[in-house]
Amino acid sequence: MEYAVVDVETTGLDPTRDRVIDIGILLVDSTGLVQGDWSSLVNPQRPVDATFIHGLTDEDVESAPAFSLLLPRVVELLRGRAVVAHNASFDIGFLNAEFARARYPVMIPRAAGVCTMDQSRIYLPPGRHNLAACLERAGITLPVKHRSIADAQCSAALLAHYLETELSGVRYADTAQDRHGNLVLPREWERAAEAARSIQWLDIADLGPATLNS
Repeated sequence: MEYAVVDVETTGLDPTRDRVIDIGILLVDSTGLVQGDWSSLVNPQRPVDATFIHGLTDEDVESAPAFSLLLPRVVELLRGRAVVAHNASFDIGFLNAEFARARYPVMIPRAAGVCTMDQSRIYLPPGRHNLAACLERAGITLPVKHRSIADAQCSAALLAHYLETELSGVRYADTAQDRHGNLVLPREWERAAEAARSIQWLDIADLGPATLNS
């Protein structure tokens, strides 16, 4: 299975009302090797608001394309791949919300995602689970910049570390609980691969021009 490591920066925390303003996707092979990357600023068609987190302003994104115009490229990159992110529920939730606004009738199930935050409870020593803390415990010296492509690179590095750690037979726990009390199991990428294969991605050209309305 191959992976699409995703990071989105947003106007806030609620995908029902907030919007993506920066998206980065790294293509990663089954061993954790990065094959390519793509990123874009996104015009959220509303005020940015969360500048204090990512540093982006209304002026930075006013000439960027709307998410609906980026949809064909996003679908092309995600098709057939498990989605990897640090806090995968957040990124997948925003992707699905943007798909719905663009009238693209596909949803990514959370089961098709690999959460590098949750898997840190299995493959890293005990400690905090934010991106910077996980990188430090994994011995990875990439900076967390709260920009999409940079943080996707951090998540990809964690995935590669987990793959290598599992291959070497090292785990710090056999099971764990996430911050919501849900069970975390090792090798989430295997289950995500199976779920990703079940997604029926649709070609944008087959859906008609109404799809690209946001």
